[in-house]
Amino acid sequence: MKKRLIFTALLLSGCSQLPQDRSADLQTLSAPAAEQITAEPEQDIVIENDATAEAMATDFEHIFVDTDMTFSGTLPCADCPGIAYHINLFRDGRFAARQEYIDRNQVNIVRGIWLLEKRSLHLVNQQQTLPAFHFLSNTQLAMLDMSGKPLLSNVNYQLTRETEFRKLDTRQAMLGIYTLSDNQASFTSCASGEMLAIANTQHHLPVMRQYQQDERLRGNDVIATMLGRRGQDDQANLLFIDKFEQFWPGAVCPDQIQPGKMQGIVWRAEKIANRYVPQQLNVRVIFEQNDRLYGFAGCNNFNGSYKQRSNQLNVQPLVSTRKFCADSSELESQFTQSLQSADRAEVNGDTLQIFKNNQLILQFKPAVN
Repeated sequence: MKKRLIFTALLLSGCSQLPQDRSADLQTLSAPAAEQITAEPEQDIVIENDATAEAMATDFEHIFVDTDMTFSGTLPCADCPGIAYHINLFRDGRFAARQEYIDRNQVNIVRGIWLLEKRSLHLVNQQQTLPAFHFLSNTQLAMLDMSGKPLLSNVNYQLTRETEFRKLDTRQAMLGIYTLSDNQASFTSCASGEMLAIANTQHHLPVMRQYQQDERLRGNDVIATMLGRRGQDDQANLLFIDKFEQFWPGAVCPDQIQPGKMQGIVWRAEKIANRYVPQQLNVRVIFEQNDRLYGFAGCNNFNGSYKQRSNQLNVQPLVSTRKFCADSSELESQFTQSLQSADRAEVNGDTLQIFKNNQLILQFKPAVN
């Protein structure tokens, strides 16, 4: 008496479906190992949702994005601990992606259209380049190399589909030019050059008051730093401030830096001696033309004066606020002490290096957000 093994192949839900015109290709299969299966006479064994059935269902040539879906994960980065990805694919052909560079305080929000070539997914944006991916299954994307092949490595190059669609977090740190006229403010990003009108929300009203009450700011374009997000749909030309950090009077955008110039630039601390500064602390300083300096040391704001002659640098004792932050106070103390002990400063390319007795004690890069 024959023993039969029936494999029930389920249609993929979500991003992968079996085309109707190929449904006839799926046949009842006889497994070579069926003779070893012990079963009651004439009893069918039905296997549903097992790994074999899933593999069969994803083995077809085409993938279909017929519902909005979210893929996420962390991919390797050449000079940071990793890049956290959140990619939303919309069934109408659009995509939105968030790239967050871990420990570098850098977030990119990219939008465009997606294209599918068999199982290869291409994310198209005219200004920015994103990696291409390959659908390993309906729930896995594998990053492709420059030749269009999946990367073979012990390192994880895969993104996983989330069970529920999740809206993109579009907040990001920003540095740009703040302009206010007739209670209407705008912000021009130093990174992209794009100008957005600022929505008059509860987070923006205190910013306007500060600008209007400060004689150094009022009526002038001024560099500002903040955590903000761009509006959606009919509000796409609006910037919503989630957290305002500070104004930087006297500063310019990093692309206006003159070679070898130290003044007028918002510098972000990269290293204290040989120790990297956690980027989320946002330790920054600006040296003004009038021999004044000020900044943020990770927990407290500080200001003071300095003297520079050629490469020689002398920083006078700093004045600082007195908050205590458990996660940054030790590093903040080391930073301010190092700054006050400096005797020489050099700008090499886009790097500001500060020395004491010919030993590198602080290293900065221009802040881009």
